[in-house]
Amino acid sequence: MEAYLHPHYYEIALAPDDPVRELDFFEAAIAKFSRAKAHRVFELGAGTAPYLEEWHRRGYTYCGLDLSPAMIEFSRDKARRQGIDACFVLGDMRDLDRDLGPFDLAYVSLGSLYVRSNREFLDHLGRLAGLLAPGGLYLLDSFVWFRIFHDYKRSWTRRRGGVRVHTRYRVEMLDPVAQTYNEWLTFTVNDHGKDFIIEGRVPAKVFFPQEFLCLVELSGRFEFVGWYSDFSFTAEVKPDGRHVVILRKRQAL
Repeated sequence: MEAYLHPHYYEIALAPDDPVRELDFFEAAIAKFSRAKAHRVFELGAGTAPYLEEWHRRGYTYCGLDLSPAMIEFSRDKARRQGIDACFVLGDMRDLDRDLGPFDLAYVSLGSLYVRSNREFLDHLGRLAGLLAPGGLYLLDSFVWFRIFHDYKRSWTRRRGGVRVHTRYRVEMLDPVAQTYNEWLTFTVNDHGKDFIIEGRVPAKVFFPQEFLCLVELSGRFEFVGWYSDFSFTAEVKPDGRHVVILRKRQAL
């Protein structure tokens, strides 16, 4: 996707609304559900490593994996500038290197787990289990769909330091049987008076709740903990909202 070649604009467009509150939820999940003492965290599809500073502030060791060389270099530079000792790995989340682990917590944000079939997802769960400590958690943000597929569209504008990025996000169905779709991301940028457009797409697959549960059970590597809305343990799970699914690696494999 072309947007991944421009991490500075990507970071402006897709920075967390409230990283402190969101990591409060992550830490509460660790306290409630993890059976591993959490020190090392692993972000898949890390992009610009938006939670890097907050993880470091809380005393965790961070490792991020991404397929984009531009994103990896951007994040490494961010860590260097802030004096944070972190690990950044150029790689594919569908082909994880077992030597990266062990980690105590793994997570993926904004639906950035781009597997394209049930078989790929099962393989991913097996590979990730090889990197997680027994009893460790896997949090998947905005991965499971809680409404019947529709041509979803959103747009918003953010500004930072003389740069304005207007973002348009949409999904378009490709194959209703395979449940695959294209995810489109368009940035209309004004960088100190210079206007241009960045657009890209990436194919992905829809996973619905009951399908997801069956695949997790079939994998035999994880147990389902729960799904939650908008980084809250008490909010009702509805079709709209930002949904986080929590899995825990089985201790006896």
